[in-house]
Formats: sequence, structure tokens, C-alpha cells
Amino acid sequence: MCGLAGLFLPHSATMVEADIAAMLAVMKHRGPDGTGIHVSDDRRFQAGFTRLAIIDLATGDQPLVRGGGETVLLGNGEVYNYRELRAELSGRGHAFQTQGDMESALECFRARGRDFVHDLNGMYAIALYQRQDHRLLLLRDRLGVKPLYWARTQGGGVVFASEIKALFASGLVRPQVDEASVAAFLAHGYVPAPATLYAGVSKLPPASLMSVAADGEIGIERYWRPAPAADLPGDEDGIRQHLTELLDEAVGLQLRSDVPVGSMLSGGIDSGLITALAARRLDRPLKTYTVRFLGSTVDETPLAAQVAERYGTDHTVFELSTDSAAQLLPRLCWHADEPLADASLLPNHLINQVIGAETRVVLNGTGGDELFAGYGRYFQLPVEARYLRLPRALRKLVEAGLRGAKPFLAWQLARAEKFDANRGDYLFDHSTLFPPPILDVLESGLAPPGLSAQGRFFTEYDGPAQSGGLYAELNTYLPEDLLCLLDRTTMAHSVEGRVPLLDHRLVEAALAVPPAIRTPHGRQKALERAMAAPFLPDSLLNAPKQGFASPVPAWFESGGLGDLARRLLTRKESLDRGWWSRGGVEHLLAQPGRHAFRLYALMALELTVRLHVEGSYTEAPGFGLAEMADG
Repeated sequence: MCGLAGLFLPHSATMVEADIAAMLAVMKHRGPDGTGIHVSDDRRFQAGFTRLAIIDLATGDQPLVRGGGETVLLGNGEVYNYRELRAELSGRGHAFQTQGDMESALECFRARGRDFVHDLNGMYAIALYQRQDHRLLLLRDRLGVKPLYWARTQGGGVVFASEIKALFASGLVRPQVDEASVAAFLAHGYVPAPATLYAGVSKLPPASLMSVAADGEIGIERYWRPAPAADLPGDEDGIRQHLTELLDEAVGLQLRSDVPVGSMLSGGIDSGLITALAARRLDRPLKTYTVRFLGSTVDETPLAAQVAERYGTDHTVFELSTDSAAQLLPRLCWHADEPLADASLLPNHLINQVIGAETRVVLNGTGGDELFAGYGRYFQLPVEARYLRLPRALRKLVEAGLRGAKPFLAWQLARAEKFDANRGDYLFDHSTLFPPPILDVLESGLAPPGLSAQGRFFTEYDGPAQSGGLYAELNTYLPEDLLCLLDRTTMAHSVEGRVPLLDHRLVEAALAVPPAIRTPHGRQKALERAMAAPFLPDSLLNAPKQGFASPVPAWFESGGLGDLARRLLTRKESLDRGWWSRGGVEHLLAQPGRHAFRLYALMALELTVRLHVEGSYTEAPGFGLAEMADG
């Protein structure tokens, strides 16, 4: 993991300088092991790199430069199949100067041009400059594990970086809020790509290749979509074995490292299965990590200990407290760059803080729920099924009658029919924190977005509705929430988080599985449980889903966050934006048990604007909410 930053000036662009050193400095947490800068002779390409050394510690520095600057590559992340690419290309006469993974990507590009994107297996964001054509290519991995952002400069250049705050540090991009993105955030809990919270700043979507030509023309193409694999076995046993083999191979690739690799081990199936497969491949004990949150009603350490004992791992249990929310939220929002409504940002930050003192690479179970249908929203609620038995005309009369006195209930009833009409919109309605009735309570002046991001992607998919819903989440919730959270909370502590479940070959195979095999009789993750059965104890296989949950209601009810939220959200400057009213905030604060997560989302938005638009901080703030509440 690393951070990259740069500026490309087409021939027609005004000559300007990016403060590359400042861009790298604001991302130093991503790469504390050294920096490198390359500037072309005509200064129309300026780029820098800050490195976290994982593979090829001695000679793996970047930028990688060929032909005295004819081709330049900067790559954040890892190309896991670099050894296979290196062997093939060496056999065809390519000379290598390092033992690093990104040099294989560079030589692959030199051999195959843009088609090289199809040969890479990994998580990466890559910038490639070609001097002869004076062209910039920006590339993001298939699932969007690693981020990449860009913006047009006033004079027609393109500035790019691994984090948005680095764009602002360039001196060429001024942070301004895009109010359409504020509405999108309230609707989704994140800002869907390619937009960001900031006007003029874009995120390159997953599986995208962006080209900026010498004349300034920009083209963005999607080079991969998570389509069902065509080679899935036809029987259930064959499917289970095939997917297990794909995951095992992915784990093997992602164990490649010149520093020790650890594994997050919760009491869940995803991390347990990855840990089991990883431990079997090593000739030394795998380092595993489990967290117990003090005061939490959930304790997965006994289940994790069973897996650790079975595979003889070097197991560590950390005890942490989430009582530090008020102190840490400004720091978390600084690292995140954009608002995230996901309150698991804090526990994941704390987890990676302690892991960062132990190791630099950790395997993570992210992606299992999206591949194997692990969330309740992937299944129709029984009450909805019963309601839909009523004639539609009668249902509409019921909803119209409730709309005045009980608008939230009317909205809940109306969303039921989306399960069959558009599974993506159904998923959106069952995950949004701010449906229209809540926006009305807030007295928000924002125009609500149109079709949801999940609904839009669902319409692309040609196949079973459940698989289409998973496809929609793989394109939205996974990269925009979970993988963004993973990147920011690991990178904040110079830790590389790897996700074997998101090997693109496994994703394609999992999408091809018929729903009757993936979740027979509506059992969540039934197929993955069957895959894990030979490797994990029954107690873990049959345990209810837990996850790293933050006790957000308790923060507001007894943790002192309520008063801080009131002061933060109702200052004059905040209310003058028109995104919410004082009365709306007070309504939410009056029922923290019901509205705590909504309040948290509003605070994340407010803090992001205060830190990145109204303020300018070159490093993570050390102050807490109390210092910001009245400022």
C-alpha cells in the first residue's frame, strides 16, 4: 500500500506547478518508508509516490521510469500474480530491474498496451505516463479495493491522487461542496461514484481505465463487470469444491509478501475460512488477531480462539473500548475525506491501530456477505410477503390513508413491492438512513436524488433477482462503503488490508451460482457455510452473524454525544446551509434509540465539511468534538 499523486498538463493547458511534496506529505500515513518524485523535462508531467514497503524491500521504490522517462508508472496496492507475469515476460525478452510487483505491471503494459488490464490480478490504483504520445492513463482495480481521485485544474490540466485531501494540498484544487452529492450521501450513506462530496472532484469508478490525451480529451471506459462465470460446475458438490479451490488459490496469492502477513480473525465464517486456508499454506504459525470490545454484549473471542487453536496460529486478543468516539471522530473524518455513515469506522480504526504496531499486512474477510448473501436485506421480510398478498389497489388505499398520520409506516409498506419490481431499489430502501419521511422531519431543503445507485446497477443485470441484487451491492455498497472504510482505517496506521474473497475469479464464479444453491430455503450464506464445514468448528458455522458494531445509541444516550451533536449541528453557519433545521435535529435527539445512526451520519457530514472545506488540516487533528462543537 502506498500513496500516489501527480499532475498532467495537455499541450493546450496552462503551465502550472503542483505542490507534489505537500500532496505526499498529507498522505504520509499511506507510505512512511520513503518518497520518490518524477518530473518530465517539459514539466508537463509531475508525479510523486510515498511508499509502504511490502514486496521487494530493497529495490521496489517508485516511480518506475523506463527509457529516461519514456514510460513512467506509479502503482498503489499489489499485483498478486506478478511472479507469473514476470516469468512469462522474461521468457519473451523483457528485462527486469527490480523484484517488485509493479514492474511486472509496467512490462505487461509495454508488451500489450491497454489490454494489460485483463492480465492483472490484485488490488491497485495505477498511473501511467507515455511521453511519446504525451498521454496519461489512470487505472483502478476491478472491485475498487484501492482508491483514485482526479480533478480538472483551472487551466485544463488533470491532477490525481490516492486521497482527496492530496488534491487540495496540490494548490490547484479548491474544496467546494456539491449539494447534489450531499443529497446522495444522505440517501446512500456514501457518495456513489463517479461523484464525490466536492464539486469538480471525481473518483475513478472500480474497473475503470481513464485516458487523458495530449489535446486534453478525457475518456473513461469500464474494462470489467462482475459477470457470472461460464465455467461453473453443474452440481452442488462441484460448485462448492470449485469455489473453495478458487478461494484457496486467492489466499495463496495474497500471502505473497516480504514482510509477515497476519489475519483478522473474528468469530465469523469469512475470516475463519480465510485464516484456515492461510494457516495450512505456511511453514510457520500464522499471526491472527481478535478484538474484544469492553462493555459490548458481543464477544466473538471464544469462537475465534477455537479456530486459532485448531490451526496453531500465533493468536493475539486485544481489548479495546469504543468510549473514545467524541475524541476520535474528527480524526476519523479527516482520514475518510468524504462522509461515511458507517459507524464501524471507529472500531475498525481502533483495530488497525493496534494491528499496526504488530504487522504491516493483514488478511480481511470483507466481501463474503456480498458474494454469498449474508445480509437480511437480501431476503423478503415475512410481513412484507403477507402484505403483498393484498390486492394492489387496496394496498395503495392503505398507504394513502396512513401517509398523513404515519408517513414512515406508509413508506415502509410501499417499499415492499420493490422486492419483485427492482431488487436494487429494495436493497436501497432497506439500508437508507434518510428516506423521504425523515427528510421531511429534518426540513431539508435538498432535492432528493432520483434512481438509487443500487437500482441503477440492478437494471444492468440479466439474471436471477437475488444475483442481480448482489451485483448491485458489489458495484455500490462494497466499494463506496466497505472498501473505502477498509482502505482508510488500515492506511491511517500504515497497514495493508488484503481481501482474498474479492479475487475477481471468485466473484465471477459466486455470481453464477443459482440462488437455490447459494441460499437454499432462504438460509443466509448457506453455500459458504458448506464450503467452510471441512475447516471450521460447528459452533462457528452455526453462530449468528455478529460484526464489528459500534454502540452508537449508547454514545448518545449516556456517552455525552447528544449535547455535542446539538452544538455541532445547530450552529448558525450549519443551519444556514439548509440541509437540516434546528427543529429537525431536536426531533432526532429526542429519540436517540431510534435515530442515533442518523445523528451520527449528520455529524460525519458536518465534520467533513468543517475539516476539509471550511478548514485546512495537513495532518490528522488531535482535538475532539468538544473543541469543534462551538467553533
